[in-house]
Amino acid sequence: MNAINLNQTEENALLRRMTQVIQRGDLDCLTTMNVEGTETFLGEVRHFKSNNFLDLNMPKDLSIAWTQMPAGKELPAHYHPCPSLLIVTNGEGRSTGDTEIDVKAGDIIYIPEWNLHGFKGKGKEGFRALSIQFQSDAIFSSEDKPETSYFDREQIPLEQRQLIKISRDSMETITEVIVDGVKENLGVLKNFASIDVLKTRLPRYFSAAWVHLENDERLNNHQHTTDSMIIVTEGNGFATGDKESHLNAGDIVYIPAGNTHGFKGSGNDGFWALSIQFDETSLYEDIEKPRVSFIKEQTPFEKLISLNEKCVKEFKKNEIFSEELRALMSNKESVIDLKNCLQVMSNSFQRLMFSRMALSKNEKYRKIFFEHLIEELGHDTELKSERGEASDLWDPILEASTFWFFGKNFLIDDPERIVMIQMVLEKGASLFYGHFAEVLKDSFKSDHIEKHCDLDEGHDSLGVDLLELESAHKLLDLQGLLEESWSMLGLFLGRTAEIIKSNQKLH
Repeated sequence: MNAINLNQTEENALLRRMTQVIQRGDLDCLTTMNVEGTETFLGEVRHFKSNNFLDLNMPKDLSIAWTQMPAGKELPAHYHPCPSLLIVTNGEGRSTGDTEIDVKAGDIIYIPEWNLHGFKGKGKEGFRALSIQFQSDAIFSSEDKPETSYFDREQIPLEQRQLIKISRDSMETITEVIVDGVKENLGVLKNFASIDVLKTRLPRYFSAAWVHLENDERLNNHQHTTDSMIIVTEGNGFATGDKESHLNAGDIVYIPAGNTHGFKGSGNDGFWALSIQFDETSLYEDIEKPRVSFIKEQTPFEKLISLNEKCVKEFKKNEIFSEELRALMSNKESVIDLKNCLQVMSNSFQRLMFSRMALSKNEKYRKIFFEHLIEELGHDTELKSERGEASDLWDPILEASTFWFFGKNFLIDDPERIVMIQMVLEKGASLFYGHFAEVLKDSFKSDHIEKHCDLDEGHDSLGVDLLELESAHKLLDLQGLLEESWSMLGLFLGRTAEIIKSNQKLH
């Protein structure tokens, strides 16, 4: 189909509302930094806001980074003026400074403001973690403003600035929820808000939960009214819904409010992830009133129909339906050009109708094809008669795009012929003829176009119900042909619009 021309602002707005998957390796990596005159080893730090999309869409007063500290290495003890969280996702380590405790995968470490703290990597590989600060400038994001200090201080009594560790295993688990009378599986969900110290100290624009899905376990597609992020910390899985993608540890899935999404675990153990909502309460904090709407799972046939509806919406943006083309239809020469182009498709469509009958092998489909053929007979000659003395048009793009359908017919089976001809060509024709019957109704009324508005009624649904009997695998395969067919029809009509506009300048 024709590309949509968008200015940069519109492109940014469109991108902002799309679900995004950002890999850990896509984030800038820091390993050392000069802090107050000292070259300081950081391990590995990858700030989320080094990614332009996340920088634009995350709350201003929230900074997150992937961090890694190898075994035997150490981030020196330091402190900073904002509270923060260290969420250990893999491995093991130990804190230093005001509080010395061992930490391991699944631990949430709440770090009060002005707490003196550092971390060492332990075990074979040290540890990975998510470092979360509740301020706009991330720790160690800039040498000019590292947002930290290594100088001692006693502004807050030591007992008030101790680290607080919450192990994942100690947190309350939710496995299911009832929404609109239907029980929905959540896998394992552990709300941070179930821990009083976190609920009372985390800012109002941040809520979070640990989530886990086993291999092949699903969280069904759903929507909610707040932006959120899923940060995969361990294992593998899949994102479903508006954005379908394989997920690995380290991937960040940003989901704008209202987008349809779900998840499935894969591999040996599925995946663990951190679910973050940019809101005061998490999605399942009130188990009696979950803030989500689950989407009724579509059958493969319903998915095909839904895809066709999306293609139709895109098709309506074709230049042939534009206001510029509508205005040109007040010129007799432009109407002639329109009919000349339409004749190319009409001739090819007649050949397609005959060849489809000749190639069909299934009696149920042959009955539909024969009915359709009888109703289409002679439409090409009627159009030619209406055009009078106008000579036939030859254009390479019109020829190629119309012949694509004819040639494709010899390579596909009967269900695919229903998709290509009924769901695409006839649906497209219904939109085209309906549009131009209204446009030409006064000055240059066309009997051919007017007649098609009546004769073609219902042709876009002929035999479509038979597709519901096909296998799920077959229906999935049909999606590709559906999109290809709409693209070729869009190419034909887009070229038709170009010819009309080009010839109008010559006239």
